[in-house]
Amino acid sequence: MSAHGEDLDESGAGAMFARMAAARLRARCLWSGLVLAASILVPYEVVGGRSVFVWSVLPELDPAARLAALAPALAGLVLLLLGLRTARREGILFERPTSRAIVVLAAFVAANGALWIGRRSSAWGVIPLPDSLTTRSAPFLAVFALTAAGVTLRFYPRARRGGSLLLCTSVVAALAFYLWPSRGEVPAQTIARAVVLVATLPDMRFQVGYGMLLLLVLAPLAIALLGLAYVRRVPQREQPGLAIAAVWGMPGLVLLFVYRSFLAGGMGAQTVATAAVALVAAAVIAPLAAALEVLVLGVTAPRAEQAIEPGLRPAIAGGLAATTVAAVLGVAFLLGRPAPKGVDWRLTAPTPGWDKALKELLPSWQHARLLRDDHARAERGTGAEAQVATRASVRALVAALNTAAGGQREGQGFAAAIDRLADEVDDLELSGRAFGRLVAEANDASRRAELPYYLDPSIRVAVTDQGTSRLFYLTPYLVEEVHGWKVGHDRFATLLVSPMTGDPHTHLGFSRDQDPFALIVQSEVRWYASRYREADGGDTCGASPRAELAGPVARCRAALAPLRERLGARLEDAVLAATERHELQHQIDGPHLPLSGAVAELLAGFTDEAQDRANRELSAYIAEMTAKAAPPQLTLVHLFPFGVEGRGGAEHRVATLLLETLAGRKLRTGPRDVDPAAYAAAFDAQVSRGDDDLREAARRAYRAHFGAELLDPVRD
Repeated sequence: MSAHGEDLDESGAGAMFARMAAARLRARCLWSGLVLAASILVPYEVVGGRSVFVWSVLPELDPAARLAALAPALAGLVLLLLGLRTARREGILFERPTSRAIVVLAAFVAANGALWIGRRSSAWGVIPLPDSLTTRSAPFLAVFALTAAGVTLRFYPRARRGGSLLLCTSVVAALAFYLWPSRGEVPAQTIARAVVLVATLPDMRFQVGYGMLLLLVLAPLAIALLGLAYVRRVPQREQPGLAIAAVWGMPGLVLLFVYRSFLAGGMGAQTVATAAVALVAAAVIAPLAAALEVLVLGVTAPRAEQAIEPGLRPAIAGGLAATTVAAVLGVAFLLGRPAPKGVDWRLTAPTPGWDKALKELLPSWQHARLLRDDHARAERGTGAEAQVATRASVRALVAALNTAAGGQREGQGFAAAIDRLADEVDDLELSGRAFGRLVAEANDASRRAELPYYLDPSIRVAVTDQGTSRLFYLTPYLVEEVHGWKVGHDRFATLLVSPMTGDPHTHLGFSRDQDPFALIVQSEVRWYASRYREADGGDTCGASPRAELAGPVARCRAALAPLRERLGARLEDAVLAATERHELQHQIDGPHLPLSGAVAELLAGFTDEAQDRANRELSAYIAEMTAKAAPPQLTLVHLFPFGVEGRGGAEHRVATLLLETLAGRKLRTGPRDVDPAAYAAAFDAQVSRGDDDLREAARRAYRAHFGAELLDPVRD
């Protein structure tokens, strides 16, 4: 046989090549299936150096997120079944290699689709899916599989045209990965910024470390471009070096990081998870490449493929696979739809019994629990005294709740829900998702009992010498009013509340995506409105001692004086209306608000969380300016100190972008530095406009940033 296989009998060579490809696909299905099925043993996420496994959080995930969390393992089981055979059959599911290849591709399409849907669904929860399950890996891994299959197929005489097509498709996938905008920025821009960063790092060790990361990120481009060399060439052997590198090169690079951590003595849960990522990547690339080889051979040499094994025809297998994928993704989509917004909550009057339990005893239990947990995390012995104090505070709280409930069944349900929360939160390893679920059950019980109480859950990350941990807090609120709203055909709600444990003066309102309502803190609104009434507006316009800001701050105070005089006794109502419109917009937007191009440009290179926060606040502040019961100038005054004094944070960026949009010109002297004098001049020009004119300008700003009309909510 010649090096290129040209002298082989064409039919015999075709059958031999098809047999080799079929054997390779079956073998890869077996070991890849085992690896993917075993991926369920890899930590789902690592919190504070401790592994959290999927089975511990599965009950707390929404149905679509559960499917996403299990998708890699389920795909592995499918591959494992496809690789098994018996003494009489070449496959327990499909005997014909082309049919097997079609099902392999369908399994990965279904798994990737389930992950995408699960990511969007989990964004409405307390804690989203971890990044390891949500990053866009499909085009990244597809480049390696397409190149490996394309180079191998170029060796087969009948499949060379198909191999060339796969190699060109690999380049397209690479371009899609590098050039398709992700969150408003082309990934190639991020990589170019990283190249400059690596070149300017002061230490060679950092340059080597970050250089390895760059090599990993640039690997798809390198592999795809190397594959182009074979578009017109025929490899010297059936499995050339590039095909092997395409399958094993990227996982090998990831394992280098594991080896580096091992040498540095940093072996831990995160290192083990990184090693598992390398194995999973190989378990995806290898069967995908083999499936593409078999599929192209089946199309270009169908008789040779039929000579191997009879079985279900590829057309039928393809139809079954397509139907199954559509069904899986359809079910995932239905399961992943967010719960409807809006709430029906009738309020009864608060009682001394409930007030005492929630205002005094619940904070006392929480304080004792946090002291106990801190003692345990610091490993300062058994902490018997802290344990006793915690149990005593729990008993006092539960007893007071049951006394307050009396014989009312619904009230007893609220007491029982808090009792369950107090019992289960006692576990230091409790997932944040479970905490959110338990608090939501308590709030739902309060609503059913028509009690005017809401418990707000918050999860704070604490970093200490003992590591990183999640701390769970509860803040009880008294619900004073419930407002229903309609936006189009959708229902929404806002709750006007006051904290039962004092005013921290941190926010006028807040909205959580997992809740069907936003909250407006009336006591904070009253406090904030009182600052406007002070001489010169108090520190409303800023309190910086910097001399260069005296002039801009004076302009803000000059604009505030007539606004305060015009509103008079209605000032507090105006602040309340503006705040309510702001928080309601957060409920309307949800977690999937399109990213404004201006936000993407301003925060290029920042984390997704920073971009999302600025983006959502920009939408809410623009909506706030359209509130009918509040003059839009009030929003500009509120944002003024953030604009001229701030050096970072979402409000500073929103103040800058909003005023730039309204003024139609840049107010920055550099990428992010704001010229205070220019900002104050633009502020003067905008606050002097009429209310309706400024509201219409805000609507145009919304269209410019988000490409849609801003809808007005109507009281329901």
